[in-house]
Amino acid sequence: MNTAAVPARSDNRIKTSRPHFAPTGVFVELPGRGTCFYRQYPNPGKPTLLLLHGMVCSSGLSWFRLFPALSQHFNIIAPDMRGHGRSWRASDRFTFNRAADDMAVLLQELDTGPVIAVGYSMGGAIAQYLWRQHPGLVSGLVLAATNYKARIARHEELVILPFFAGIVGLSKAVEIFSHLPRGLVKRLLPKLADQLHEDEARWALDEMRRTSLRVVIETAREMAMHDASEWLQEIDVPTSIVITERDRAIPPAHQREMAELIDGAECFYYDDGHLSCVTPDFGPVLAQACLAVARRIAVLAGTDHA
Repeated sequence: MNTAAVPARSDNRIKTSRPHFAPTGVFVELPGRGTCFYRQYPNPGKPTLLLLHGMVCSSGLSWFRLFPALSQHFNIIAPDMRGHGRSWRASDRFTFNRAADDMAVLLQELDTGPVIAVGYSMGGAIAQYLWRQHPGLVSGLVLAATNYKARIARHEELVILPFFAGIVGLSKAVEIFSHLPRGLVKRLLPKLADQLHEDEARWALDEMRRTSLRVVIETAREMAMHDASEWLQEIDVPTSIVITERDRAIPPAHQREMAELIDGAECFYYDDGHLSCVTPDFGPVLAQACLAVARRIAVLAGTDHA
């Protein structure tokens, strides 16, 4: 990765007296698109991971508990998707196709060569599209807590959309949020509260609030329409599937089904739910999944001397 050639500037907005829970990052101008913010852990000579975050999150929020385990073995690039975090607010609608194209332009600007695309939840769907649309940039895939085909019923959409809008903290969504089923709020929010200290929780809310209501709705629509069933079996790069075994957002059975459809996919298991990414113990499991892909890539390239 040629970091010297990256046209970037420091993110002065996050250089405050408040504690940092993720590495500071830089901005890069993507030709014809906008300003993309990404965090990085340079590790010269190691395989590069492109970390793709989940819905309503940012690169910091999705990965801050996982950076320590991953950075020991990999060079890391963790961008904020368009409309999320500190990246640009595009006027056109958020789609997985456009997000995948954005990531391809970013990789080309950073001159990374092929990367291992690691996607969590929504990021897993975008990783699939990145492989399909730009196969020359993807040497391997790690798909965690994600699916290849949406299975959201209409009545579930009416709950999920306002729920995520409420998390963002938008004033117009407060009333909607107050009417959500108590079981849904109790199921998801206490887990996040248990895992985050007070300062971390305040920072996490700030990260989520950077996502606009429009993008929340557009990403939720994409998740509800996602369907890679026609081409998923064509994936021909080393792939790991990390299955969150108590996931109620994306049932483990659906995650296992995805693994069965990808030739040679290797499964890794973590006994927790959809918010596993904020659990430090999830880091070593994800790292093992990434290392397995890296080893298979090395074998295919004839560079594995172990």
